[in-house]
Amino acid sequence: MFTVVQRFLGFDQLLGPALVRIVYYVASAFILLAALGWMFMGLMALLAGNFGNGLMLFVGAPAVAAVALVYWRFLCELFMLAFLAYERLVEIRNRLPDYSQF
Repeated sequence: MFTVVQRFLGFDQLLGPALVRIVYYVASAFILLAALGWMFMGLMALLAGNFGNGLMLFVGAPAVAAVALVYWRFLCELFMLAFLAYERLVEIRNRLPDYSQF
């Protein structure tokens, strides 16, 4: 338990990548639930006799959800790029010789 608190209070490791992953999974679940809700609304519209609206909702919801999931993944990867670049720069810095002695 102490290491979790120490990791949170210290700045040795970044919390950003873990937070981006959590936000990604929560928002992806929301997108999928919204798509299921719209498909259910389309099914209800089909059963109520509104075939045009029901068919568009039932067929369009998965297509819109697929595009939204790809776009959301792209945005999360953009945020992750900043953290990955920082980690790479730290690795490069650690491999360079120490010139401060000269």
